[in-house]
Amino acid sequence: MLSRLVLPLSRQSIRCLAPCLSQTRHFSRPLCMSDREKRQLIVRGQNVPVSEEYWDYVADEQSVKDAEVYRNNTENYVGTVKYPIGVIGPLKVNGEYANREYVVPMATHEGALLASYSRGAKAITAGGGVTTRIKTRCMLRAPVFIFANIADANQFYRFAHLATTQEAIKDTLHKNIGHLTEERTRIRVFQTDRKVHISIGIDSQDAAGQNKVTYAGDLMMKWMKENYPGNIPEMYIEGGFNAGKRVSVMHTLLGKGHSLVADCIIPKEVCQSILRTTPYRLQRFQKMHSRTNEFMGGISCTAHAANGLAAFYIATGNDPACTAESQAAVTHFDLVNPSGGSTGLFDQDLYASITLNSIIIASIGGGTSLPSFQAARSIMGATSANELAEICAGVVLSGELSFYASMETGTFAAAHWNMTHK
Repeated sequence: MLSRLVLPLSRQSIRCLAPCLSQTRHFSRPLCMSDREKRQLIVRGQNVPVSEEYWDYVADEQSVKDAEVYRNNTENYVGTVKYPIGVIGPLKVNGEYANREYVVPMATHEGALLASYSRGAKAITAGGGVTTRIKTRCMLRAPVFIFANIADANQFYRFAHLATTQEAIKDTLHKNIGHLTEERTRIRVFQTDRKVHISIGIDSQDAAGQNKVTYAGDLMMKWMKENYPGNIPEMYIEGGFNAGKRVSVMHTLLGKGHSLVADCIIPKEVCQSILRTTPYRLQRFQKMHSRTNEFMGGISCTAHAANGLAAFYIATGNDPACTAESQAAVTHFDLVNPSGGSTGLFDQDLYASITLNSIIIASIGGGTSLPSFQAARSIMGATSANELAEICAGVVLSGELSFYASMETGTFAAAHWNMTHK
């Protein structure tokens, strides 16, 4: 059982609860706990029974041989799981960083999913492509400072709001953490009762930045400990305000990671021939679905953005747990008349857009360097996090179009049955 240790506190002995990074212990461990020669899986001195298939599909010869590759990514490494991967496309993206047609890898074992995304991508490409734009790129961490009462907390809140305070914190971060840009380092201060949350935002460039922003938060806490003239009874590296890896209104409104928008126009002829419905019927159904989602208290106003995000994240070596926050998105369908012809409801084209304010994606660091994920990304030829983010937005919008079309036309159940029961 874990218990909370409470120590007497004073102005002279301010308790910083963030662990000192320089004192972190590194434990030695075997490269691979699976012994292929002896056919044994030893965990804490115990031989764990496994099936013969385990040595063919988990601790296979290549996985054991490559154990060194996974050393910094997976503790207690035993092997690898072979996860199915497919492709969709070509998907035409008209972005600032992704600006061509892509064949996109997606990792999933959900039958009919990639067929649906392929259909959406086909409709987008036939209509001229999806336009994407990145609004901001900022990874967040929000340390919390807890005081005895709201008056003490408010005094600290005002200190944290001072321009001199924030400039000094930014200066500390830039001196101690490499590759930060001053103009993109963001500090926001929030007070909730006797707690003060300070949200640190940094531009992590091609990395996801979740570790780097944690280091930034730790440095900020140490600076506050040394420079705040009052007493700080408690401080933690995270107090829940960041809402990491869980959906939140904060992600929908303020954004985290890559915040971007994407839209496309699907001509009525393309809508009818590929999506098997009309622009009018499709946007009508989408708006009904969205209104119902709002009535039910949903934060993510999409059809199934999580499906595309998870499949894309896994295939490209990004963290699939970030799907929880990345799906805080908004899909919107409408009727447009770009050619200037008839304005009748049944003569217009379909406008489709999605706002994705919390795409957590990287092209370097973490799992992106592992061989299979590098190989999957090579299918696209994408080299930067910005390019991956814009492709990702196009992928998600592809899935939204096809999902809503299958629902509106009543073919959703039949498509799943036919594709998964052959």
